[in-house]
Amino acid sequence: MISASRLMTWLFAIMVAALSPGAQADQYPVRSVRFIVPFPAGTSIDAASRILARQMAAEIGVPVVVENKPGAGGAVGAVAAARAEPNGYTIFLGSVATLIGKLAQPSAAFDPVKDFSPVSLVYKSAGILTVSSDSAVKSAADLVEWARRHPGALNYYSGGVGTAAHLLGATFARKERIEAVHVPVRTVTDMLPQLTDDVPHFAFFTGAAVRPYIESNRLRPLAVSTRVRMPQLPDVPTLLELFKDADLVHESWLGIWAPANTPTPIVRKLFAAVVKAANTADFRNAMLQQGQQAVASGSPEEFRKYISSEYEQLRRVAKAVQISSSH
Repeated sequence: MISASRLMTWLFAIMVAALSPGAQADQYPVRSVRFIVPFPAGTSIDAASRILARQMAAEIGVPVVVENKPGAGGAVGAVAAARAEPNGYTIFLGSVATLIGKLAQPSAAFDPVKDFSPVSLVYKSAGILTVSSDSAVKSAADLVEWARRHPGALNYYSGGVGTAAHLLGATFARKERIEAVHVPVRTVTDMLPQLTDDVPHFAFFTGAAVRPYIESNRLRPLAVSTRVRMPQLPDVPTLLELFKDADLVHESWLGIWAPANTPTPIVRKLFAAVVKAANTADFRNAMLQQGQQAVASGSPEEFRKYISSEYEQLRRVAKAVQISSSH
């Protein structure tokens, strides 16, 4: 006969095994996954996240539910994700904006490196240097020459203080010794009425934001910030080609993060689902139409190294350009 004490010991061992990371991973997922997106509904990033969520759901067999949590430059969503239970049932759409947001607001209650378990990249996009199509400026060299002859006359536009477009514009101005005033706007549409024929104000919005205006001949692309030329704009040179400066290589990106300490087996299950989703024709074609490139990491570890490298580079550049509301 099994003694009561031995029975309790066995039952306890079974319970511990059931709660172990391996057992959790074997059972995962058994319910819907919450997908925090720190951008407003209706944006191009929101649209991309919903396509990705749909494809991930098909892979893991449970709904992946997008929850938009914009605010404070993405900090609202980042904090919510960082504080979630690390069990695989909350994931977060991290981005270069998450890193820049922390650098611009050091008091934000999250750490983009320590508070998350990176899963995989999902896409990259370029900042596109644009001016009005009515401007006499035809190249980035023309723009720099004009700016040096008219110090302080130019504005450069972005979607807000501390955004990737702001950082890139400030870096470009500093590197090329241009005196220009940063003007944050809510959308590209808000910028257009401020462009003039005689003063070549410029901007560095992403391809998704400016491509419709390039195609409708309202904006002229002068250069892109990726390391190689964009397939959608093969005749537009890169800033690296033109100025031979690696600090002008700036690729906006999005990736899937889980809260820190999410069990490794669950992270790997999420990774497999994200990679398959990012490589579907549905997602890849949608990204191409937005002027972006679907891309997945080789492993969660590779993505972690990428984030750390990006954060250090951005920290250095942000310090050099001294991001603030006055720049």
